[in-house]
Amino acid sequence: MSNDLEHRSSPPDFGDDEMKDDDQMFKSATLPVTDDIPLSEDDEEEENPFGEPSVSKKVSTNINELSTKNDTPLTIPSVTPIAVLESPPMKQDNQFFPSDTGINSIESSTQPVYENQSSAISKPITNENISTTKPIQKPKEDHNIEITVSDPTKVGEGMSSYMTYRITTKTSLSMFKQKEFSVNRRFSDFLGLHTKLVSKHLQMGVIIPSPPEKDSLSMAKVKISKDEGIPTDFIDRRRSQLERYLNRLAHHDKLIQDPDFRDFIEMSTDLPKSTSTQALSSAGVLRALSNITNQVTKLTTKTSEQDQWFEEKHTFILDLHTNFKQLFNHFNTLFTQRKEAGQALKLLSTSLNHLATIEEHTLLSSALIELANVEEKIEQINIDHSLKEYTLISELIKEYISLLEMVQLAFQERIKLHQQWLTAEDTLKKKREAKIKLEQTAKNVDKLPQAEMEINEWDGKVIRGKEEFERISTSIKQELENFEQTRIDDFKQGIQLYFQQLLEQQEKILEIWESYLPEANKINL
Repeated sequence: MSNDLEHRSSPPDFGDDEMKDDDQMFKSATLPVTDDIPLSEDDEEEENPFGEPSVSKKVSTNINELSTKNDTPLTIPSVTPIAVLESPPMKQDNQFFPSDTGINSIESSTQPVYENQSSAISKPITNENISTTKPIQKPKEDHNIEITVSDPTKVGEGMSSYMTYRITTKTSLSMFKQKEFSVNRRFSDFLGLHTKLVSKHLQMGVIIPSPPEKDSLSMAKVKISKDEGIPTDFIDRRRSQLERYLNRLAHHDKLIQDPDFRDFIEMSTDLPKSTSTQALSSAGVLRALSNITNQVTKLTTKTSEQDQWFEEKHTFILDLHTNFKQLFNHFNTLFTQRKEAGQALKLLSTSLNHLATIEEHTLLSSALIELANVEEKIEQINIDHSLKEYTLISELIKEYISLLEMVQLAFQERIKLHQQWLTAEDTLKKKREAKIKLEQTAKNVDKLPQAEMEINEWDGKVIRGKEEFERISTSIKQELENFEQTRIDDFKQGIQLYFQQLLEQQEKILEIWESYLPEANKINL
């Protein structure tokens, strides 16, 4: 227990120092034993190892109908009823309830069309479409899938040991062979899955959730500890983080269909050993790419960005990322202060007990002892609330810090494709100029076929570059729309639950003080 308290003492700090090691990126002030450290080669070796539309009806307001509502009979000509009687009455009824398929055809024409959504998204779009039009959104099919991660088990002994987790999936989706199935996976398998998803989907503009980062220090303690000494708080928090990670992947329209993800949760046999889990964390990748992409950004974003939407969103993402890091630090500071307050309450309780032992007045001594017990109970309530608060709010903020870093990587991938497109256009322009020069000199006529082939080749690269840039632009817009809605829902739910737990904490403290009041009143007797 003392070892665990020692590991909860130093808060993390998101500084701007570029030389700061990524391993300290998310080191928690509250529970450093449970915070993950970015991936490293050494750690991987130690472990051994994302209302129905209304149809407008033309109601015939004939004079006969008006006459029934009019109280003045003289206002209606006598010939009007004769004209009404000559008209077939059934035709009026048919105008309201036609026997043919007229209404059905109208209804079908007014309903939103979703069948062509995938083709509309996959088709290249023009620059104007990127900034002015919105792709038709297909209503999301309910993701009837729930993934739980349980039974963390230590396999092996010493530094060659590792942890495995039981992954249970319950679903009614037809893409899976069974409705419920379970597999065992180790932590390095999660990192290997993330690497595969990034390599395939990041270039398409998909925002891929990040798994929890490695924590070399805490994992080393797990490996060298006996079964009774394993830091359960770290293991339980990592299990919870892995569960949230898999459920985010499962509720993504594209990632749930990825073969690697489906094999990960469905294939009962062990996965091939991951060889690329020593990759940097999302924060490390972001920092490693920053030097290169900053230059690309200076060349393209300011001079060639045609879509104001992307410029505004990129600024918003950067500001949100900075604010989340500051908020995470503030919550860690709050946790540290509450931890210190709890230690002060413990010392106060000890002092009250000592004072009660030397107090000669019996009722006062009894009241002091009861007051010491009250302080101990309040201390325990505050500790429990602080742990729940950290798990509920701080972990959520930390998770979205990683997600925002993946959003920035998607933006940088778009910038890279934009630069490739512009480079291809410049090369094509030079090839055409070179051909014109060859045509002006008779002695180089034999080089014209080769020049024509090169022009055709680079013309194809320009077209493909333009299509890829437009495709990733459309994809990022859709991804950010879903990301924003999910972020709002997650924080709304988290804050509501946080306030509920805060209220429950205060009610418990109030009950403790109310139960102490009769004991305090005895002193006056």
